[in-house]
Amino acid sequence: MSDTKPDQKPDKKDLIRPLSHLGGEKPPAPDWFEKAIATPSEEGAVEVAGARIRYSVWGEEGGADSGRGLLFVHGGRAHRNWWRPFAPFFSDNRRVAALDLSGMGDSDWRESYSLDLLVDEVFAVIDKAGIASRGRPIVVGHSFGGWVTLAAVEREGERLGGAVVVDSPLGVPDPHEGYTVVKAKPAKDGAKAGEKPSAHIYDTREEMIERFRLLPNQPAENLYLIDYIAREGLRPVKPGECGEQTGEGWTWKFDPGDKGAFEIHFERDLLRAARCPLAFIYGEKSAFAQGDGISHLREQARGRSPFVMIPDAYHHLMMDQPLAFVATLRTLLSAWPVRFGG
Repeated sequence: MSDTKPDQKPDKKDLIRPLSHLGGEKPPAPDWFEKAIATPSEEGAVEVAGARIRYSVWGEEGGADSGRGLLFVHGGRAHRNWWRPFAPFFSDNRRVAALDLSGMGDSDWRESYSLDLLVDEVFAVIDKAGIASRGRPIVVGHSFGGWVTLAAVEREGERLGGAVVVDSPLGVPDPHEGYTVVKAKPAKDGAKAGEKPSAHIYDTREEMIERFRLLPNQPAENLYLIDYIAREGLRPVKPGECGEQTGEGWTWKFDPGDKGAFEIHFERDLLRAARCPLAFIYGEKSAFAQGDGISHLREQARGRSPFVMIPDAYHHLMMDQPLAFVATLRTLLSAWPVRFGG
């Protein structure tokens, strides 16, 4: 999932729940997918400001023929296993990692979150997972993860060999004051300051899988991918864990109060003065590939950064066109960024 939404919310009757007709059963999957998710990975964790951040790593560290390391950053309320079907395609000659940002996946929840802490988590995993052993690594971030990636570029881009933003909503910045892409949300009426919403508890895992949907709302044809990320994003609940009246059940792994308390603001137009090479991949049918923001991005990318539009793909383009996404990113990394120095 992603916690980014287009301006117009769909009616409930129009919400697409692609797995609802399967009754919790797994759909058939192609061989490439089964092989990819069966590829062994190293599992690790690193502590950042009191929270344990989980990550997975593929590929050997170092080696004479190794390319730059690669770190994948998931979208809002998602998890590192969104990248498990894709990471092995890049690990033959690279050290590749994917992390769970705090409040999501198997990483710890926090009392409060900040964009700066998420950037700390990115660099902590880069260091701990050994993906900088062959020089400055490349970070690939989808949606909300693209904002985290850009924040890492703004703060310490000199430590990165490049950054790939995948279908992140971007506005038109003021050249002097930068721009705010997410504003802090005020507490709902009746809510106490600092009080977090409670997680919704479902009776069965199958009910959750049937209700799973992508945000923003969009069609989904590759059900084996949707089913996989849905299953990897839920967890069992013990009696009393979410309140005295709570029995056994299932809920999503993400912290339901994770992202409401902080803003995402960039001090300058990163497209004009990035501290490392940037590249952009968007879905042709994505709501975020329309409007003034994408027009500004296209204009600024021209002559500065690769910009690729994947046909017949929405916001979750790696789920819509998985092998096209792999081929696009492989091709991009084979010729970009220009390799010189460390």
